[in-house]
Amino acid sequence: MEEFLNNIPYNLLITLSTGILVFVVLYKFFPKLFIKIHKPIFFSIGILSLSLGYVGIVVPGLPTTVFILISAWAFSKCSDRFTLWLENHKLFGPMILNWKTYRGLSRRAKKLALSMIVPTFAITIYYAFSLVGDIIFGSFGLGLCLWLATRPEPPIKSAN
Repeated sequence: MEEFLNNIPYNLLITLSTGILVFVVLYKFFPKLFIKIHKPIFFSIGILSLSLGYVGIVVPGLPTTVFILISAWAFSKCSDRFTLWLENHKLFGPMILNWKTYRGLSRRAKKLALSMIVPTFAITIYYAFSLVGDIIFGSFGLGLCLWLATRPEPPIKSAN
């Protein structure tokens, strides 16, 4: 666990934390300035999340659904054109609309997510952590699986 903690790039964490803090301060105390700069920031978040979602399709262990939902949220804050494009996308559209409408995931998406999460967490626990790290990481994985399994399933649309 110590080796893992020593390898964390603290400069990256400090930079991200500072950026988030500045973003929140601008939103809370300087709304006029926030309105001027929020679109490029949300657009960047959307593009980054969408890219990671596409990578997650082919890389095991990297979630697709989460990144696509984040990109849909970010695009809804800055670009109607990209929001409509994502909602009408052949692959991602139904997933986004199901989440937006029902806060749920299809059974297929749940099965796919769980079939990737369980082996990824198991392998990581086996190879990467000490006992304390195993318990923490395993608890997180179990919580994630329970949360996914308890999401409602949207009604099945008939193919008429």
